[in-house]
Amino acid sequence: MNPIEEIKNRLDIVEIISGYINLQPAGGNFKAVCPFHNEKTPSFMVSKEKQIWHCFGCDKGGDLIGFVQEYEGLSFPEALKLLAQKANVPLPQFNFSRQEDYGKLYNINQAAADFYHQKLLSDKAPAQKTREYLANRQVSVESIKSWRLGLSGEDWDELYLYLQKQGFKDEDIFQAGLIVKKKSGAGHVDRFRRRLMFPIADSQGRIVAFTSRTLHGIVYQEDDIGGKYVNSPQTVIYDKSKILYGWPLAKDAIRQKSYLIIVEGNMDTILAHQTSAKNTVAVSGTALTLDHIKLIKRYTNNLILAFDGDAAGSRAAFRSITLCWQEELNVKILLLPKDQDPADIIKTDPNLWLKAIRESVPVMDYYFQRILAGVDLSRSDHKKIAAQKILPIIKYLKSNIEQAHYLQLLSDKLQIPLEVLRQDLGTTKSFLENQEATVVKVLQNKKDWLLLMSEQILSMAFYKKEYLDKLIAEVDPDILSPELQGLYKKLIIYYTKHQHLDNFIDYQELDKTDKEYWIKLSLLGEANYSDFNASDLFVDWQKAVNLLKLARCKEQHQILRKQLTQAELTGDIIKVDAIVHQINLLNNELNKLQR
Repeated sequence: MNPIEEIKNRLDIVEIISGYINLQPAGGNFKAVCPFHNEKTPSFMVSKEKQIWHCFGCDKGGDLIGFVQEYEGLSFPEALKLLAQKANVPLPQFNFSRQEDYGKLYNINQAAADFYHQKLLSDKAPAQKTREYLANRQVSVESIKSWRLGLSGEDWDELYLYLQKQGFKDEDIFQAGLIVKKKSGAGHVDRFRRRLMFPIADSQGRIVAFTSRTLHGIVYQEDDIGGKYVNSPQTVIYDKSKILYGWPLAKDAIRQKSYLIIVEGNMDTILAHQTSAKNTVAVSGTALTLDHIKLIKRYTNNLILAFDGDAAGSRAAFRSITLCWQEELNVKILLLPKDQDPADIIKTDPNLWLKAIRESVPVMDYYFQRILAGVDLSRSDHKKIAAQKILPIIKYLKSNIEQAHYLQLLSDKLQIPLEVLRQDLGTTKSFLENQEATVVKVLQNKKDWLLLMSEQILSMAFYKKEYLDKLIAEVDPDILSPELQGLYKKLIIYYTKHQHLDNFIDYQELDKTDKEYWIKLSLLGEANYSDFNASDLFVDWQKAVNLLKLARCKEQHQILRKQLTQAELTGDIIKVDAIVHQINLLNNELNKLQR
């Protein structure tokens, strides 16, 4: 136990705060007039059980040390020293930064990767059929070995039993994301079964997670209970917003060529590395993030994004592009043929892929080509529409030189005086502002509602442990308000490991905002639900969760309806059928939630 934990164990927050202000019992907690702002009605609460405090008036809160810091105006080391004297705990050269050792989780993932890889290389029929599938996709034997591709077991506990024999503990295997609890709650089963396995490595080459692809209809005929792709969950060593698939194998080529190509799929990356384009990586089931870009900038400032035509013109793509622009990356677009991904192109002819890379164009040139393709220069209304679409994008450019260059180009293309375009640029909002200005009020109202509902279910879960288990089992982080998703993800990781939240406030992954929300919501649950009986509490819980899920389903439904309209307009029958199937599944879910 380190000195901070020892101090907190020896001192009681109620006794310490009572030495500064007058606390009065309030149910299972204590209440007082807040010492940090003027108020008449007490809104300052202290939890003896959780050893935390929060004021619902000024929104300040913290633990024992935080209160002393705030009240005495001390730094963290100063407050700690003061409390250490009260607790009679020595502080000999204490290092205030702590780092947990996650080496065992890396070892477990490496052992799992070796297990899967050896299964794929075996002489058994499923392994042979899987290798035949890979051969048909043009994946070479050398790639199978260098990418450590694998095959998960046929039985429900093959990997689990193997890792146990290797001496790994159940708790650590579970924390690594490789097993899940049985529905009965007793025992574990493998997360991945009868699947093609793609190990995911971090920037240092350590295996941190897996992507898996179903082999239903390829090797096995029985129905697969999972989707086409099933991925490892977020863990303490795996955050998909920080990982680029293939980075360890691509980074030397990135340095040599001084540019990076980003694709979407694992197979796209592997086949690209079978050509001379070994400077290729993939995002792992997420959009490009700031963490990705920071990693990229250590090696190059030049980036090529591979998109199909529809995706390249989407708002989501532009968000990724603007993120790159903000970090001063030079971005090009590699436009893929309709309904083809890089793996399809390479399978047909690797030289076509290399040609597509050579023909990639700067982002602004792409937008000019796309927008001006349908402009009739003899019509003033067409010129106006083109300018209205291009000027907001030019406005987003960080460099004045680039803005001047593309304004001149637009002037030449549209045959409009440069000064006129300059005047319009001055009153134009940037692309993202322009797209979102008309809905910002609606989004704010929705955000407020979503945040309130998210706070409600989290406060209930923090108040009663049985609802914490239900929360993790029933609620995905993505349906909560974005402000609380980070806290919830970290909570899942901590609770999965410890099976309690006793010292969660000291968890090193929590930032200041996370801690403030945790304290506030912990006390909010007690304040709102301490006088609820079990039945009323369950009714409130079910209602809140259903409302959140219903809102998410309706949002997805709207997105799919727009995609369906677009697919119908383009006459893409296959895409129409696929979207209709998704809508039908969503309608079934909506009907269940609305009963």
